[in-house]
Amino acid sequence: MKHKNMDYDNRYKYKLNMLEPGLTMMKLIGVLFVTGILFWVAGWHWLSSITLFLAGAVFAVLLILLAIEAHQDKVLNDIAMWENNDLEKKYEIG
Repeated sequence: MKHKNMDYDNRYKYKLNMLEPGLTMMKLIGVLFVTGILFWVAGWHWLSSITLFLAGAVFAVLLILLAIEAHQDKVLNDIAMWENNDLEKKYEIG
């Protein structure tokens, strides 16, 4: 572990929680995608390109935010395991 003075409570003051925002972003991506397909079928190719690009951009942002949250979860789990091992050594009988 790189930072032995860090503990679970002070490692990330603001941790991402992407469940609700992720669901909202997925709904937005779906609406933009369907709208883009409908514009394409209607023959408005320039408007379709814009909405499909926006759907892709929102999807890319969602993937980036999920990667950040996964990294935070990994670090916090490592800290929790490290603290648990320290507690087990402290209270070990024998």
